[in-house]
Amino acid sequence: MSTPAPLPAFRRVNDPPPMQLTPRDKRILEAIHAHDGLLSRAQIKRLFFTGDTQLRVRMTLLYQHGYVQRPSRKQRASLPDLIYWLDDKGAALVAGLAGETLETFRYRQEPRWLQVEHDLAVNDVRIAFQQACEQSEGFSLAEWIPEGDFHAYPDRVAYSLPNGTRQSRNVTPDGFCGLSHLGRTFRFLLELDNRTSDNPRFGREKVLPGLAYLASSAYKQRFGVNAGQWLVVTTGKRRLHNLKQQTERIAGKDAQRFSFTTLEAVSAETILTAPIWLKGGEAGFQPLVSASEPIFAATAGWR
Repeated sequence: MSTPAPLPAFRRVNDPPPMQLTPRDKRILEAIHAHDGLLSRAQIKRLFFTGDTQLRVRMTLLYQHGYVQRPSRKQRASLPDLIYWLDDKGAALVAGLAGETLETFRYRQEPRWLQVEHDLAVNDVRIAFQQACEQSEGFSLAEWIPEGDFHAYPDRVAYSLPNGTRQSRNVTPDGFCGLSHLGRTFRFLLELDNRTSDNPRFGREKVLPGLAYLASSAYKQRFGVNAGQWLVVTTGKRRLHNLKQQTERIAGKDAQRFSFTTLEAVSAETILTAPIWLKGGEAGFQPLVSASEPIFAATAGWR
């Protein structure tokens, strides 16, 4: 008996081999949607597979049967990894699982091509939080709100620049993480900074509106309290120290509402309890959550 020819990687065939949708397939489709509509091959493997063969087989079948889309050969050449997003058939299935129809279901129909690397990095941080909670006794990921939800339902805040000029803008974190530990709830807002050059506008464009958001009625209406901590994840230690110094200059004592680390330092093993975070206004790397207290003031991050 001859071995079937491998399916093409970048186009669909008219008669794909039969497949039976498995519970894991459905969870993969739900996860793609939950992660702001995009997951890389490596991220899907981290979440659902232990080996490459089954990953390749299942994702190829989901693509060939119209449940997911993936980039063309030309698009793939400029990406750090193969990526997947929902096609109409997959979106309809996820909508049905949520009790909706495709007509009313809001989902990402195409990646933001200029931000794919940024969006995948956000997912890496989210997956690190998720897997750290699964592996660490006493921790649970109570909630994750993706950036897309903030864009769909934005919160606008007013704030003053150092020269007294009044400004207003929508605040759209790259994610919101609600973390439970030993009966406490921690609230983290993620800012993923993947620039490689210095950004002198970080203080004006991120720090001041970020602080105003934490103190705003809009934040309290959305989350029930004004407790929270900004987590800034950036590309390297030089840029980390630059952003921390900017934050301290413009925020003063409120710089403690920001903590900084690098993408390289983030993993499931490090993100919660390893000393990879620099808190605004303090020296020395610390864990995000210790056995007794978080690295920030109790009133700032939890209740």
